[in-house]
Amino acid sequence: MTEKALRKEGTILFCDIRNFTNLFEKRDPVEAVKFANSVLAVLGEDVEKNGGVVDRFTGDGFLAHFGILNDDQNHIEKGCRAAISLRNVLQQINTQRYFKVESVLSFGIGIHTGNVAYGKIETPQISQHTVLGDVVNTASRIEGLTNFFALDILASEKVYKGVHEIFNFKKMPVKKVKGKKEGVQTYWLLPTNF
Repeated sequence: MTEKALRKEGTILFCDIRNFTNLFEKRDPVEAVKFANSVLAVLGEDVEKNGGVVDRFTGDGFLAHFGILNDDQNHIEKGCRAAISLRNVLQQINTQRYFKVESVLSFGIGIHTGNVAYGKIETPQISQHTVLGDVVNTASRIEGLTNFFALDILASEKVYKGVHEIFNFKKMPVKKVKGKKEGVQTYWLLPTNF
């Protein structure tokens, strides 16, 4: 029997490590797992410390959400705080990598908020709860724009409107993204101390 999906309001955060393919193109694939445990797991743990849930790892990044499981009304703020915290954690990771003479890392993060479907997808071998919908897809597209703008954290206009009095943002030019008829307005979430 299929479990009914729930319509939930929350904030979605996509994080993608840049140049992941180039990092491991000519290396033992086992090293990618070590990398995932030393970098992605550390970033994911930080998301959890900041009130988020890591929905899934994607190999070179992860999808996280805020407010979906606990109906937290401050999900936009928590998503932005987590993104800023991830920026700081990546800096610490890069300091360690530098002293080990390993290449430093950068990431792109896209944040969007709204209604999503939360439900279970299963086959005879696997069962997974996940978030789906346009908000999730748009967060992924916004993360993709971080490459275009050469920035680390971009938020949607809806995120900006929800927390612009708490955080510092810089408005970016409207940009067309795949799957959207209209251009998307994004805002760079500036480095902020809190």
